[in-house]
Amino acid sequence: MPDSVVAAQPALPPSFTSGRHQFTLLSPQRILPSVRLFSLGGGSFDLATLRGQPILLNFWATWCAACRIELPILDQLAEPTRNDDLKVIAVSEDRVGREQVSRFVQSLSIRNLPIYLDPNGYVAHSDPDNRTEAPFALYGMPITYLIASSGRIVGYMPGAANWAEPSASALIEYLAGA
Repeated sequence: MPDSVVAAQPALPPSFTSGRHQFTLLSPQRILPSVRLFSLGGGSFDLATLRGQPILLNFWATWCAACRIELPILDQLAEPTRNDDLKVIAVSEDRVGREQVSRFVQSLSIRNLPIYLDPNGYVAHSDPDNRTEAPFALYGMPITYLIASSGRIVGYMPGAANWAEPSASALIEYLAGA
């Protein structure tokens, strides 16, 4: 087959390291499945309806000290004037109830970041058997999955990350075109 006929491989995303952690590519990459998220304020929506837009999907918990650092950064990133196309979403993995999660979010003065609940572990799992067949694995807390505009789950960043760093911005820009 001539070289001109060989399909070009998509460029790898820019590297991103924050603290002791680095962005990890998933291989193979999967397409974002239909996942119902339940809003802290009530109501729900299907995450797959956001295909066509890059998504930064963060999993956190009220008992997680690093989450106290990362959630305000994500709240700033979720400001409507900051990233028009990027959808930043945070999902609480708490089993303690809506009230306690709401108080925690209020204590951090979160104003822009949409908060969702996964009290039964149907969105993310930490058990090796994945009994709920949740599409996202929790390799630590917090953990953030990055989903390209194409709907491909590109990879994840474990631990609290500084999403305001220039290398994070480059990775987010990559997601918009991937």
